[in-house]
Amino acid sequence: MKFILPAFLLFLLGLTTIQAQEMEEEKEIKHNVAILVGVTHIPKAIEDGETLRPQNLATIGADYYYHFNQKWKLGVVVDIELGKYVVEFQGENLKRETAFVTGLVAGYRILKGWSIFAGPGIEFEKNKNLFILRASMDYEFELGKNWGFAPVFSYDFKNEYNAYSFGVGVTKGF
Repeated sequence: MKFILPAFLLFLLGLTTIQAQEMEEEKEIKHNVAILVGVTHIPKAIEDGETLRPQNLATIGADYYYHFNQKWKLGVVVDIELGKYVVEFQGENLKRETAFVTGLVAGYRILKGWSIFAGPGIEFEKNKNLFILRASMDYEFELGKNWGFAPVFSYDFKNEYNAYSFGVGVTKGF
């Protein structure tokens, strides 16, 4: 009989610990959204019919990520390149105007704050849609209350030409 009260108290303590762990798990961030602005660099754009020169375009974007655990996440990225340029495509000049780039990327947190991403996507544009493979990395600075600030570098591999972007994003986890 004298063991019943201590056993009951240990049982209640165990329930309280389990409930506290469940509350901590509920606070774990599973979703993350980001709004980004940046510059996309096209290394070889055609100007005046023949001159190859670099072209820089303003870019805006939005990302969504679902976190499976502390290391792995899966996301959808969307960018809009604001500008016009011409590139060489299969021996001809291909006009590009306000390209809409979207992709599905897998992300892995390599260190606290640092993440790398890779995945396939499509660059939609009125003259020709192009397949891309995106590789990127970012570093997220935590600002508090699940808000963050993240510089981002992305590289889009394309059969026709490659492009890379630098940007900054504001993130919100929930």
